[in-house]
Amino acid sequence: MKNKNLKILENDVNELKLNSKIYSKLIDNNIDTIGKLCNYTRGDLRNLDFVQSDIQSIVIKLQLNGLDIKGNEY
Repeated sequence: MKNKNLKILENDVNELKLNSKIYSKLIDNNIDTIGKLCNYTRGDLRNLDFVQSDIQSIVIKLQLNGLDIKGNEY
């Protein structure tokens, strides 16, 4: 399972099937891979003008792939 997660980090964020508004904002901020996205915190995303519902969508899509954003704890 770990190797699968490492491989997915190289994939385009579009593979998370986020809505087009979120995807465009990620690309506009040079966040083009899932690995780059995972290195952002909720605060980082808020600073890039993502609203809470966008951040929640991102977190859910990452968690469905066994990943999460930086700093998220359970």
